[in-house]
Amino acid sequence: MASEVTVSRAGPATLAFVEGLHEALAELAAGAPDIPEDDLALFTLAVIEIATNIAVHSPRGDETVSLVVELSAGDELRATLRDSAAPVQLDLGARTMVDALAEAGRGLAIAAAACDELSVERSGGNVWRLVRRLGPDVRR
Repeated sequence: MASEVTVSRAGPATLAFVEGLHEALAELAAGAPDIPEDDLALFTLAVIEIATNIAVHSPRGDETVSLVVELSAGDELRATLRDSAAPVQLDLGARTMVDALAEAGRGLAIAAAACDELSVERSGGNVWRLVRRLGPDVRR
């Protein structure tokens, strides 16, 4: 069993905060050097897609939405993103990739394709959970 590495960030759900998550993901990667680059890249893509959706779609008017992100690596890659936005009204199971010429609407489909598990719990905001299992070739 691999030792667990955890990195957390909290702040307003803005695109600037999302940009800062790249640093948090790099810190996670540095703490778990045995994680395959492909797994890290796909996990990073999924986390950034969900965080971007929260930053772009959650605020209404002058509302400030907070976002707490916890990233962990061990035997699998996990992310929990907690926002203070109104509960999302969507069915994750119904998400499919949009037309190639569409300018928006790919984020959830991309995140779902990059992860083994993607879920959202609507409780005092939204709690997004992402899991990417590691391939059998990971050396411990």
